[in-house]
Amino acid sequence: MHEVVIVDAVRSPIGKRGGGLSNSHSIDLLGAVQSSLFARTGMDPKEVGQVVGGCVGQVGMQTMNVTRTAWLTAGLPIEVAATTVDAQCGSSQQATNLAYALVASGTVDSAVGCGVELMSQVGFGATIPKEPNAGTPVNRNYFDHFEMTSQFEGSERIADHWEITRDDCDAFGKLSQDRAARAWSEDRFATQITPIEVPVNDEEGNPSGESVSV
Repeated sequence: MHEVVIVDAVRSPIGKRGGGLSNSHSIDLLGAVQSSLFARTGMDPKEVGQVVGGCVGQVGMQTMNVTRTAWLTAGLPIEVAATTVDAQCGSSQQATNLAYALVASGTVDSAVGCGVELMSQVGFGATIPKEPNAGTPVNRNYFDHFEMTSQFEGSERIADHWEITRDDCDAFGKLSQDRAARAWSEDRFATQITPIEVPVNDEEGNPSGESVSV
C-alpha cells in the first residue's frame, strides 16, 4: 500500500434554497471548486490520474457524469478521467474514499475527490421516476427482506432507541450554529472556501448578464 497524503481541500459556500447560489448551474459550481484547487496548490491538473465525484440527484443538470462535465466546463484537461458515484447522503464521502483507495493501491499517483448537489435546481426526490413505464426503485423482492423506511422515520426510530429528545436536538443544533458563527467571525473558514461567481437576474427573473461573487 502506498502512503496517501491530502494536498489541499476547498469547497464552495453552502447555500440555501432560493439563495445566492440557486441560479447557478451544477457544473459551474463544481467546476469552480475543481479549478480553484489547482490555482491554490500550483499542481498541474494533467498529473491527476482520476477524478471521483459524488452526486445523489443524477438527473437534469446533474446527469451524464456531472463530475466529468464540470471538469471539462472548467477548462481542465480532457485527458483526465472522471466518474460520478451515488451513495445517497454519503456520496461525496464515498467519492473521496474511492479516490484515496486508487492512490493507496498504486492505480494512480494522484486523485481528486469531490461532489456537488444543487437542490434549488434538482430537488429532493427528483430522481424518483415520474414516467409510468420507468419502473420503481424497488420491487416486491426487496420487501421480502426490508421495509421501505425513509430517513425521516429512521431518525425517529434512532431517537426513540437512544432516548434523544427534541430539546436535545434543538440544543445541539444551536450549539452547532453558535460554533459556526464563532468560526466565521474568527476567519477559520477563510482557507477552506472559494468564492463563486453567480449570475444575477433582473426584476423579472431573467438573466441580467451581470454576476456577483458569493
